[in-house]
Amino acid sequence: MKMIKKYLPLLFIIILLLINCADFLEPIFNNGELVIEAIIPTIGFARDVFVSDDYIYIAEDQAGFSIYNKANNSLVSHCYGDIEYARLIQVVEPVDLLFIYDYNGSPGRLVVYDITNIINPSETWPITSAGDRVVNKLFCEIQPNNSVNVYWTFGNKFRFGNYIINELWVGSNGFDFPNAIKGFDIVDTLLFVTGEQRGLYITNRNNGNIISEVNTPGRAVDVKVYGDYAYIADKECGISVIDISDITQPELVHSYDTSGYAQRIDAEGDYLVVASGGGGVYLFDISNRAKPEFVDRWDDSDIGYTYDVDMHNGEVFVATREGVYRMLIINDK
Repeated sequence: MKMIKKYLPLLFIIILLLINCADFLEPIFNNGELVIEAIIPTIGFARDVFVSDDYIYIAEDQAGFSIYNKANNSLVSHCYGDIEYARLIQVVEPVDLLFIYDYNGSPGRLVVYDITNIINPSETWPITSAGDRVVNKLFCEIQPNNSVNVYWTFGNKFRFGNYIINELWVGSNGFDFPNAIKGFDIVDTLLFVTGEQRGLYITNRNNGNIISEVNTPGRAVDVKVYGDYAYIADKECGISVIDISDITQPELVHSYDTSGYAQRIDAEGDYLVVASGGGGVYLFDISNRAKPEFVDRWDDSDIGYTYDVDMHNGEVFVATREGVYRMLIINDK
């Protein structure tokens, strides 16, 4: 009897942990609503994936990058070049340019490839002023004159410049933030930037002035703005939802703890997907935009450590250490 009383406090603590920790209550195996269509193998770790209507582009860490035909998942080309660690990839197909970040090159830089001949990409003028590290996010968008605006984060800096085909890179502009920043999303004249322990910054895109900021439970590392809400990959605390209907007073309205570290996030239609590192990939229903509802999950024991996720025309592409998983959402809606 004395022995039982001795361990009662410990037993009580264990019960509380089981009740309060979402990770214990989450299913390890999927519910059958997020179905694997194909597994696209990679030589290196699939660190980042970019999907277009016709192709799947994969940054393969120490193995350069690869391009797959989306129609049949067949390899089109695989390029090493002099890339040491391919971490981030963006493609602007109208001008046949592929931008890839070499994390540990000499120096770290944004490498640009001409993919006019997609079977044999050729390196063209690089972007040499990207600093030693692009922290988390790279984004490119075509301009009316067929030049490309390139945006990235570096330390506490948000940087951007205009890339003109067949011309030397003339340098970048940017804004400084109070601390190191990670992911970002651009919506019209607004720039949404994740500042880790500082949460989310809402900024004027034209001058860099911070309009407001809101803290999150974890370390905010990526953001997807969707209507009046900003969905945050909040690292060790899963995902956070911020009401941005009033950009001067953003409000944290919901959080959901995921297993692993939530590090990339994307949304399309009524669904939200999260790459959660050692927790695999999560699928949420966001019919109620303010409160994502857990739908399904593939654990890292099934698909490998998960780095990135991209939604495209109803499909989910998950970049992992095992390759890229192409998934389809099956539902009764």
